[in-house]
Amino acid sequence: MKVVAFDIWGDYGHFRRFFTTSSPLTYSFPPPTTVRGIVGAILGLSKDTYLQATANLAIGVRLLAPVKRVRWGVNLIFTKGKRGEFDPTLSSRRKGNVQGSVHTQVKVEYLKQPCFRLYIGGENALLNDLESLLKVHRTHYTVSLGLSELLADFAYMGTYRAEPLPPGTYEVTTVFPVDVLEGFDFNKEGQQTTVKLGKERVPVYLTPDRTPFLYQNVVLEMQGRPIRARVREMYRLDNGEVVYLWPPTSTRILVSS
Repeated sequence: MKVVAFDIWGDYGHFRRFFTTSSPLTYSFPPPTTVRGIVGAILGLSKDTYLQATANLAIGVRLLAPVKRVRWGVNLIFTKGKRGEFDPTLSSRRKGNVQGSVHTQVKVEYLKQPCFRLYIGGENALLNDLESLLKVHRTHYTVSLGLSELLADFAYMGTYRAEPLPPGTYEVTTVFPVDVLEGFDFNKEGQQTTVKLGKERVPVYLTPDRTPFLYQNVVLEMQGRPIRARVREMYRLDNGEVVYLWPPTSTRILVSS
């Protein structure tokens, strides 16, 4: 499998957890569904077509910086008039909300100075287009880290070949599902390695109408270090990295237009 790798980073990021509403919390990394959106933005795919267009791509995510979270209040302005139409005025007399208030404040959690390496695998022409754009640092749409206000920068890191590995013990650099984990091996050459493990339940696949149809528990090292583990399903890149790549959506669901 051909794999294109690029780094993406920014001042802040927010990838909202599916179970939070009035006080949004964030995942520690962009889930595979979000990565497909980032790829779609680089390639200029619309929000109605990017899921189908990227269905044959495999996705991997690596943390390159420790997970740091901050929280602060965000003012949300009520922008609908009494008839439900957009009304930019700040006059509370013209607003349609019951309380008559113009704005409300919610507390939002953000990732501070996040940095990730994204691995995009496949063999189709879409991957060639992605590689070409990354090499010249171009995108069709502005790339962000979860929210449109959280702008991101990126850098092409390389194109590799990925070969599947047999079950065994490896130093895995990416996040990976609990489903492929058989155990940890924290002792290497008699040295005790300090790790800070986390587990998060993330959406992995979306149907064409953007409905999640698979969630998985995912293991990650919160400092961005490799995890030495016994696993059943991994890939080795020709630069030596051992990574997990979520299979293409087309192997899990019949994608229709």
